[in-house]
Amino acid sequence: EMLQDYRVSVEKAATDLRQAYRTGQYLAVGSLAHKLKSSSRSVGALALGELCADMEQAGKANDAQALASLMPRFDVELAKVETYLAARHEKQ
Repeated sequence: EMLQDYRVSVEKAATDLRQAYRTGQYLAVGSLAHKLKSSSRSVGALALGELCADMEQAGKANDAQALASLMPRFDVELAKVETYLAARHEKQ
């Protein structure tokens, strides 16, 4: 159940994070990444959590260049986590 809750919340947070990035709201990106970092680490998605930590720092620093390099990696790591969660959900 915890993983299902995470799955739902991570989808919304990722959508909000991407929107904030597209609109240049880098401080919001940092804040959203902070939330994702914590929840990702708590469910064992450590690579995503570490990436979110980097995004949090870049967002707080208003570092558009760093975020530009981190966002594609975020999408890749998030896809891995979503694939894993979907496979686990199907097994239940």
